[in-house]
Amino acid sequence: MHKSKKSKSAKDADAIVQKSIETLSNWQIILDSHFGTSSISTLADTYETQLMAQPDAVNLSLLSSIQVYRDTINVFIEDILKLERFVQLHIPAIEDGNNFGVSIQLEMCKLLKDTKAELQKKLEALPAYLSSRAEAVEKLGLPKVVASETKTQSKTDATGGKDGDEKKSSTVLVTEEKTTDETKKGSTAHRMKHLISLDVQMYSNLRIGLLECMNSHLAIMDQMGKNKEKLLAPKGTQGRNTMTMY
Repeated sequence: MHKSKKSKSAKDADAIVQKSIETLSNWQIILDSHFGTSSISTLADTYETQLMAQPDAVNLSLLSSIQVYRDTINVFIEDILKLERFVQLHIPAIEDGNNFGVSIQLEMCKLLKDTKAELQKKLEALPAYLSSRAEAVEKLGLPKVVASETKTQSKTDATGGKDGDEKKSSTVLVTEEKTTDETKKGSTAHRMKHLISLDVQMYSNLRIGLLECMNSHLAIMDQMGKNKEKLLAPKGTQGRNTMTMY
């Protein structure tokens, strides 16, 4: 492996470690601004008020939180991939003896891989929520305007005249709009509660997911700091490790 690749991977990993405080600070701002509701019950009341006014409207505040959450996780995954590259490129050739440092590298790789898998699961859950919400709105049976068209054709026969006998036809197109209401009495209230619960659950998942990201980030940074020498040079080195930790 070319030395420049190893050197670049070490610089990238060092940059991630160096900016860890800034990263966590930014995540805390996101947590406070998008997930600062005092209680889930209060949030449910807010969502219910919004949905009662317009049941088929998009929950814009929640959608905004989802977008920020997705962006945050994607950046975190990219950082993990850089850290994985750093550790993997610094694993030495397999040989007998003095493999304690290598075992630390392998444990670090496992931590990064497991964290990445959990983050990917969080991302995969987002489309499922949107699909479930669309189905819940559909089952509300809200009034719909359906347009229908009717064509009427008439024919007339005329004899004589300037051009002799002739046949004429005309077509009239009539458009009619009807409002259909598929609401089932006795079930609407429960279906509305179900829709609200989907939004509330997603909000809770996002908030908890972000907190888990912060914990995972701290755990990774902690291990990077505690084992920096072994991660960079598992069998020892005369050089000086420039990776620092907060």
